[in-house]
Amino acid sequence: MKPVTTIPVQDWMKMPETKAVMGPLNKNSDEPMALFVGGCIRNALLGIDVGDIDIATKFTPQQVVDIMGKSGIKTVPTGIEHGTVTAVSNHKPYEITTLRRDVKTDGRRAVVAFSDSWEEDAYRRDFTMNTLLADDAGNVYDPTGQGVSDLKAGRVVFVGDAAERIAEDVLRILRFFRFHALYGKGAPDEAALAACCDQADKISTLSRERITQEFFKILSVTHPVDNLGIIFKNGILKEFHYPDYNPDLLSFFCDHAFEFSLAGRLFIFFAQSVDNIKTQDKMLIIPKALVRELEAIERAYMKALFDTEAGVKTALYRYGRAAVKAVLVIKAGQGALDKSALAAYRDITENWDIPVFR
Repeated sequence: MKPVTTIPVQDWMKMPETKAVMGPLNKNSDEPMALFVGGCIRNALLGIDVGDIDIATKFTPQQVVDIMGKSGIKTVPTGIEHGTVTAVSNHKPYEITTLRRDVKTDGRRAVVAFSDSWEEDAYRRDFTMNTLLADDAGNVYDPTGQGVSDLKAGRVVFVGDAAERIAEDVLRILRFFRFHALYGKGAPDEAALAACCDQADKISTLSRERITQEFFKILSVTHPVDNLGIIFKNGILKEFHYPDYNPDLLSFFCDHAFEFSLAGRLFIFFAQSVDNIKTQDKMLIIPKALVRELEAIERAYMKALFDTEAGVKTALYRYGRAAVKAVLVIKAGQGALDKSALAAYRDITENWDIPVFR
């Protein structure tokens, strides 16, 4: 496998913690035994922030544990049955996963066998842009031959046959739409969209935890509205589509909210009704803290008066700062509060000391 391009050596590649992990894995080898993989390379090529640093390796999980142990680095068997060990270097986690091939899949989980082939491992991944690899010198490898070009063109494309990739793990339908919202340009890939539509009814077979995690990520992208429109138009997550959902209101909220509020977005997405959200308990897990935040938003939305500064302060006292911040923007988006009033009330909601009576 030869590099197809290079990137400048990244700051995260040069961190002592990273070197402490990668150094021992590639020691005394003429060819790479471990490479950075996936999101960190994708984001580096796009020039955007890198979060998690994942590593793929030819070593088995036990060999990884032994190598790290000899270097004084703690390991945690976070997904060892699937080949993943987390190395913790100076409190920073690095997921190290052995190259794999699928032996058996059922749409929810896979039985895997370890491999020593970078190409074989790449062809079991979801999207071409997620198969990219790089060494600590900035050499980028593209095992499918499509990853770099698809990434630069803004094409979210499944590796190989889209229907087969989705059949292996149905959650990839939701991941497809999240990645399209984050990295896609123009219309979704036709083959990918068709495969998602064909198997959308299988989403309900996934665990609520997996659906919730991915759906919350879809709703949390900077501009989710157009992507949600594609989802609904194509019958994906049709259980979530309420007739009173107002995409223009959600768009306004995302653009003008005082701060990111998942609760505010959920409240609008489910047509300003906490009951609508609670009826999705077969698909979603809403944490109790988030339910309380949603209920506070609903009470403020239904009962608070925002016609004076005194009204805003009363609402802050009764319903809390987060709820009032969300509802003010919702009301402005509905035309019940003009933008000048919204600007005037912003300072109050952010800086007024809410009294505590004992």
